[in-house]
Amino acid sequence: MRVSFFTVFASVALLSACAGTDGIAPRSTLKDSTQVGTGEAIRAALADAQWPQDGWWTRWGDPQLDRLVTLAITDNPEIDIAQARLDQANGIARIAGAADKPTVSANGVFSRERYAAYANPNPPGGNTVWSNEVGVDLSYDLDLWGKNRATLEGALDAVQASAADYREARLLLETSVVRTYVTLSQQYELRDNASATLGREQRIYDIIDQRNRAGLASRLDLSEARTPLATTRAQIAQIDRQIALTRDELATLIGQGPAAGDRLTRPTLRLDAPVALPATLPAELVGHRPDVVAQRWRVEAAAKGIKAARADFYPNIDLIASASLASAAFGGFFTFVSNNALGHTFGAAISLPIFDGGVRTGRYGVAVSGYDLAVATYNQTVLSAFRSVADQVVSLRSLATQQAEIETSVQSAQQAFDYAEKGYRAGMSDYLNVLATETELLRAQQSLALARAARLDAWAQLMMALGGGAESGAPPHGPAPGGSAHAP
Repeated sequence: MRVSFFTVFASVALLSACAGTDGIAPRSTLKDSTQVGTGEAIRAALADAQWPQDGWWTRWGDPQLDRLVTLAITDNPEIDIAQARLDQANGIARIAGAADKPTVSANGVFSRERYAAYANPNPPGGNTVWSNEVGVDLSYDLDLWGKNRATLEGALDAVQASAADYREARLLLETSVVRTYVTLSQQYELRDNASATLGREQRIYDIIDQRNRAGLASRLDLSEARTPLATTRAQIAQIDRQIALTRDELATLIGQGPAAGDRLTRPTLRLDAPVALPATLPAELVGHRPDVVAQRWRVEAAAKGIKAARADFYPNIDLIASASLASAAFGGFFTFVSNNALGHTFGAAISLPIFDGGVRTGRYGVAVSGYDLAVATYNQTVLSAFRSVADQVVSLRSLATQQAEIETSVQSAQQAFDYAEKGYRAGMSDYLNVLATETELLRAQQSLALARAARLDAWAQLMMALGGGAESGAPPHGPAPGGSAHAP
């Protein structure tokens, strides 16, 4: 009785039900970023502001900073690592794509063989003859259930995730250079304050020294005036040490040795840190932040992984064909090149999962849990993105208020010191008043330097929280941020 191919196919498809998924299904759902509560700080800062452009640090107008950032993203091990991972993902995608194409291979065997006379009739027994064979094999997976397609699509999604990782590594490096440069600027300002304090202390000491020589001041007064001079010089030496260490850190970030740090000059940053955010922030943040984009692509890849794992429960069918030319025991070297030496086969190879001890179910469960993990990580990354933006907006507003108040404090402290110094010169006040007002002035100046640097740093972190710059006119990269990846 002849059985049709379709009957066989239907039978094996039914038998494949012996291996099931045991009801395993994804638990997680993607968070819609447009529904995330942005909070009062972000809502108050939203305005018709453009998204930060690539090279956002250039608005500070410091050519040396621009050069450092360019060097850092050009020659740095972190960038090389990210690029290598991207290249690796591309290679894996090529491997996955090969499974969807026919496989053709050729082989050949050419040998001289001696046949034993006692074990074989004559011929070939007792003779040494050529035994040659060449063949071509072809195999093609029909991929009826889409396993190969899902694997390829998942690999391509992984490439997109690696590309976003590369962008994130670059953004982190850019921000690290900018923030370290801000620290260097702060240290120079602190040194200016300490140097100015040293100058004031030296003037007071000179006045007391003159009075001591004239018999109007005691040696105790002279000793008290000498003490802060050494302390301030030590403070300047400590700041110089921090400047040198920060220069070395910048040299490392740009992938060069300490000599590059020695060549750095004093930063010339302009404070320009607007708090206004792009009006499209809630909708487009997930399209600009590379870490969010990377996690979104990983969700897509995990969804394809579920499809590929699900296809393992169905029979696999491959088309096979081969052709060969062979000769053995008879004739010379070229005997195999003949119609009589031709052989061929063609047909289909079917593999059927009936019972595997739960291996396929386990693999399917791993794929589903991987999807849940990817979704949960994406949701966590989205929430963290909004929090980081809100944190920096709050910090910028607070620091702007602090800076304004501290500037007023510096002006008052400077006036108090000027009055105390004039009064001391005129003999109307004692040295303790001068010392107290000078201490307050130094403290206020240091606070102002720290507030300015903190505001610059907060602005740099805000740019990072927004995902850095975007090329003019370039759309966000990544799957639709409001959509959901569906697993079968």
